[in-house]
Amino acid sequence: MIFKFPPIVTALVVQALVFVVLYSLKEHASMFANLSLFELSLLQGALAAVSTKRTSLSYWWVGIQFAAPPLLLLGLAFSIPLWVFPVVLILLLLVFWNVAINRVPLYLTNNSTTEKLLSLMPKEEGALFADLGSGLAGTLIRLAKARPDGQFHGYETAPVPFLMSYIRAKLSGARNVHLHFVSLWNADLSHFDVVYCFLSPVPMPDLYEKAKGEMKKGSRFISNSFVVPNKKPSRTVSVSDGRKTKLYIWDM
Repeated sequence: MIFKFPPIVTALVVQALVFVVLYSLKEHASMFANLSLFELSLLQGALAAVSTKRTSLSYWWVGIQFAAPPLLLLGLAFSIPLWVFPVVLILLLLVFWNVAINRVPLYLTNNSTTEKLLSLMPKEEGALFADLGSGLAGTLIRLAKARPDGQFHGYETAPVPFLMSYIRAKLSGARNVHLHFVSLWNADLSHFDVVYCFLSPVPMPDLYEKAKGEMKKGSRFISNSFVVPNKKPSRTVSVSDGRKTKLYIWDM
C-alpha cells in the first residue's frame, strides 16, 4: 500500500504554503495594499480551496479550506480565547478521526440494509461476521440479536464513535458483539465468514486485496455502495430503501 499523508496534514500544508505566498506578495505588491484583513482571509481561503481541489483530497475539504481562514479571523475579532480553536479541532478529530486520517466518512448502515445483510449470512450456527469501520455499532447489535448463535466483531478507530458503540453494545445486552479499537488494516480477516464495510472509494482497492489475501475459501466480502475498480463482484444485491443501496459481494 502506497504511503500517503493524512488528509488533515495535506490540508494544513496547503494553508501554510498559501499563507507564505500571500505574505510574500503583500510585502512587494501594491495590489494588496488596500485589502482588509477579512478580504485577505477570503483570498487565502479561495486560493487554498483551489489548491486543495488539485490534490487527492475529497471534495468536502475544498469547502473546509475556503471557510477556515475567515472563520478563524472572525473568531479572533469576537475575542474568542485562542485555546478554544485547538479544543474544537481535537473534539472534531475525536469524532471524525477516520475522515481526517483515512478519508473515510462516518456512514451509518440503515435497517433495510441490515435486514439484507442478515439474509446474506451463512445459515449454519456459529457464523463469524466482521464490520470494518463499525461506527456506532447499530448494525452489529441488530444482527447479533437476530442471530444469537453468531459472533459479531466491529473494528473502529474513531475514539468517540468507538466509546459510544462500546457503551451502546453493553446496554443492549448482546453478549455476542465484540468491539475492537483496531484499524481495519490490522484486523485479521482469516476466520470470518462474512466481512462487511461501508467506507468510501479511497480504501477499496487495498482493502479488497487484503480480503482476498486473508479470507478463507467460501467466505464473503461485502461492500455497501462502493465498488472495487476493475474487480467485478460475484453478484450485486439491491436494497429497497430510500437511497437505493447496492451491496457488492465477492465470494472468496
